Amino acid sequence: MANIAVICEGVSEFKIINHIVSRYIENCFLNAVQPKINPQKEIQEDDGGWSRVLEHCNDDVFENIFQLNDYLIIQVDTDSSHISPFDIKHNFSNGIAKSRQRLHAEIKIRLMKRVSRDVRKKYLNRILFAICHNEIECWLLPIYYNDKRKCKTNNCIFLINEVLSKHKISTIPDKHKNSPNAKKAYREILKNVRRKSDVIRIANESWGFLNFINGLDVIQASQH
Repeated sequence: MANIAVICEGVSEFKIINHIVSRYIENCFLNAVQPKINPQKEIQEDDGGWSRVLEHCNDDVFENIFQLNDYLIIQVDTDSSHISPFDIKHNFSNGIAKSRQRLHAEIKIRLMKRVSRDVRKKYLNRILFAICHNEIECWLLPIYYNDKRKCKTNNCIFLINEVLSKHKISTIPDKHKNSPNAKKAYREILKNVRRKSDVIRIANESWGFLNFINGLDVIQASQH
């Protein structure tokens, strides 16, 4: 059994990560370090967002996490990475947009900024990064779309809600992803990801998602 801690932006992000990992890896348990989640009500009990993710990326938290967990997943969206104190711009100084690979690499470095060299050396090979270009819901578009929209990295919640509305399913409120309607929506969406092959199929449409599941292969291999 692999015990995997998760630091992420919110309860909806945890639900998605938990569902993906549990379908991709046999014999694992995911433990939400950030945010704290009420398991009965399926709601988060403290603040979320990328600022809280940054706060949890430090030596003391990591040392505590790895006393009880084999691995750590850190999830963050890139939509607000340009805002202080994150300060990872989406474009170069000449206005040209950074590639997803470049943005991914810079965000990884930023997340580890408050972690000492000794702690990085000790644990970095046990940390996986789920860095979502714009927002994690973009990873879910290939569940519903087979055309160029499956690779889009903007208006992703809107595109998903379009499909949900057509099927008279609760939609995701953009400003309240902790609501009862949001919980219903995510449950309906994730019903479409039942097997490892489903995860692989949708991950192949997103560089960040594919990078994440490549890391999961390391956990899978360690169990055999």
